[in-house]
Amino acid sequence: MVWNELMDFVSRYYINPIIDDTGYNPINTITWALLLAPLCVIIVWKILRRLHFTIDERFIAAVTPYMLLGAVLRVIEDTGLVSAPLRYILISPLIYLVLIPCTLVILVLALKIDQRRYKAIFAATGMVLFLACLVFLLCNEDLKLWWVIPAVCLISGTIVATIYLIGKRLCLRFLTARIYLATIGAHMIDAASSYIGIDLLSYHGKHVMENLVVNLTGTAAGMFILKLGVLIPVLYLIDTSLKSDEELRNIIILTIIIVGLAPGVRNSLRMTLGI
Repeated sequence: MVWNELMDFVSRYYINPIIDDTGYNPINTITWALLLAPLCVIIVWKILRRLHFTIDERFIAAVTPYMLLGAVLRVIEDTGLVSAPLRYILISPLIYLVLIPCTLVILVLALKIDQRRYKAIFAATGMVLFLACLVFLLCNEDLKLWWVIPAVCLISGTIVATIYLIGKRLCLRFLTARIYLATIGAHMIDAASSYIGIDLLSYHGKHVMENLVVNLTGTAAGMFILKLGVLIPVLYLIDTSLKSDEELRNIIILTIIIVGLAPGVRNSLRMTLGI
């Protein structure tokens, strides 16, 4: 009896949302946020340190094509171009459990090829994979709403520029340094895509917090306030408390960027294709 109830719980909150691609619920959201995500970050950080990789801003930039790759793969799954059971590994959180090890393997191979220019090789490989998947997607789907991506970039870019000017005026490093602006920009892309999708195009959010904000405020524009309200204090704490451990700071920043950029790009591309 207990075993059946346990399996029913696991199926209802973890397995079925992946199989049916119904999005997140409070139970799996808490699990992924408090258990799986921190565990993945710790493991990746330990591996990178053990292999003596330097986690600096260039490294974060080199990982960016793989974030874009993950977003495009999610959209490919959204289109139905990939059938079950292969499509299941393209749904969160399984896609991260597949993409992270593959990315680490490519990184190690790049280092073996050229120890001096491995970051460039790593980034170029990721860009080729991203562009290949994007071309495959665009060859099978039509552009329906071309204005979505420019609109997302305009909205997010305007907010980031405004924050930079405020930070410059007040001499606040955590609002003007490139690495922090990139973090804010990634999440503004996510917020802008949510706003356009939900408020203007009648999409429905798949994330628990996103739906909560919309229900409380009546608009997805509340995501801008929520994200900035969380991000700015977090970035301040990271900048002030992790000055002595730059690599730990950078791996945390990288994680925060991924959490914002990947869904933001996916949402924007989905809407552009009318999916």
